[in-house]
Amino acid sequence: MDMTRALPMESQWDLLDEYGLNAHFDAAWIDTEDMEEIVRRFRADPSSGIPCDLDRACHLAQDRGQDSLVWIGAHSPGWSVALTLGGAFTLREEASAGGRIIIEYWHMAELGEIGDEAITYHQDGEYMGAVGTEGFQEYVRDLDARTYTGFQEEVEMYLICAGRVTGRFLDHDWFATPRVLYRVPREAWPRR
Repeated sequence: MDMTRALPMESQWDLLDEYGLNAHFDAAWIDTEDMEEIVRRFRADPSSGIPCDLDRACHLAQDRGQDSLVWIGAHSPGWSVALTLGGAFTLREEASAGGRIIIEYWHMAELGEIGDEAITYHQDGEYMGAVGTEGFQEYVRDLDARTYTGFQEEVEMYLICAGRVTGRFLDHDWFATPRVLYRVPREAWPRR
């Protein structure tokens, strides 16, 4: 299916709101379905994995301590997702080494200002820039032509772009899919 002009059936913003993610989260889409590889790339503690749905993951994130918590699992054929629910997750370019593509999105609705959101991608160990540049232009060409008048519209555009590239938009089934919550130790990604 050609996703370059596809649009979601449901408002991506409304889904974030419905599932309690409209304040702040970090998400990364990774072009592999190999969960062990993703856990290793994100430097998560493999022994900390707790299979759970999003509600349970959010509940557990409230008692996280100093470490970050990342909910990792299937997204679409060929793609997985990692959603940071507790703490700040600092993904570095090297997480995409070996030819992987990682699309990263920071959602900061608690700040609520255009310009605070960002969707970028890393490929083969290098930061490549914002999604929409180079290899992803065909996915955003019609979105760039729209006039985004506010914060909600900007968030909607970013999530539509991520859905087009990965082949799946957010929907109720996506939120209901169980994934595994991992702990990323604070020292896993030292500050530069």
